[in-house]
Amino acid sequence: MKHQITLLGGQILPVYIGIVDRKPNVVHILYTKETVRLKNRLVNQIFGYKVFDYQIEPYDYQSIEDAVTKIICDNEDAIFELNLTSGTKLMALASQKVFQTLECFSFYIDQNQNLIDLSNGNKQKLDIEISTKTFLALSNHDEFSSVSLKTFSIDENKLANSIFELRKINSGLKGLFHLFRKTNVKADLLEYSYKDKKYGVNWKGNKLSVIAPKFNLESTGSNSFKILTTGLWWELIVGNAVSSWKSAREIHMSLIIKSNANVKLDKNEIDILINTGQKMLFIECKSGVVLQSDINKMRAISKFYGGISSKSILVSFYKPKEEFIEKCQDFGIELFFLEESNKKHIELKTIANKLDQMFSKIEI
Repeated sequence: MKHQITLLGGQILPVYIGIVDRKPNVVHILYTKETVRLKNRLVNQIFGYKVFDYQIEPYDYQSIEDAVTKIICDNEDAIFELNLTSGTKLMALASQKVFQTLECFSFYIDQNQNLIDLSNGNKQKLDIEISTKTFLALSNHDEFSSVSLKTFSIDENKLANSIFELRKINSGLKGLFHLFRKTNVKADLLEYSYKDKKYGVNWKGNKLSVIAPKFNLESTGSNSFKILTTGLWWELIVGNAVSSWKSAREIHMSLIIKSNANVKLDKNEIDILINTGQKMLFIECKSGVVLQSDINKMRAISKFYGGISSKSILVSFYKPKEEFIEKCQDFGIELFFLEESNKKHIELKTIANKLDQMFSKIEI
């Protein structure tokens, strides 16, 4: 019978991966009073395993060594292994000392899901794919909602592309957007009609028409008005650009994380979430000017919801201010933006190639 002793520190994901990959019969979790909530979260996600847990003092070397020794002595007929990826350095040193003495298998899991045998340094790539549901549950967020790119019709995607092309030129569309903001138009309206000397907008029965001096727009679909009046058009452009990325396993649009206290309340909204099976990429799409609050939001989201295997990405229509570009670099936020060069815009399809480059060099 195989028993696994695992140390639980600030990162829960490598502990979870070590269990589901190695499939021990019994799991012994060493945690501290600071990580008791993580321990409870972990136990809720490891179904079918017999679990024992032990609260220890994270910096008391002798008591940690004694706790590990006792676990082994109380199960003399078992085969033991040790996952020391998480926990404090003293927890790792004390546990490893016992395992070296008894010549038991110990391992470490790095940020790219490689299992390293600490007796010889051999590295083995793990083939574990973690669902978005599990990723978020491990961060203590069980309730969320999202939509798929498939939710949007061909007509709605055409509308988003038309808006995208009109934004690249002096079309007058920017003035219409300013009008919507000035009059505080709600995106969830079932009917809307407006007409002045410049613009005529009609929205009824899921049919949208816009007449302007330099352009006309028409679209059919329940999301058409929202695409026109919010930044959803830009989210669709970016979503379709990243949908071809070969490393994406799940793509969620408009992912809303619910409050634990009241599931009827929204806690946070993520424009696009990409799950590669090993890492979570949180994408904020900015069709307007990037603000300090956007940077703060992206910094917090990856920390709270993705942990060590996550990355925040900001995709902006406009080039942000230099100080915001610097802050993105300081906070580890990847930044993509459309940039004019000789009056030509960079094609967004290159974003998939940029994601490949970024993904290959992620070090956490």
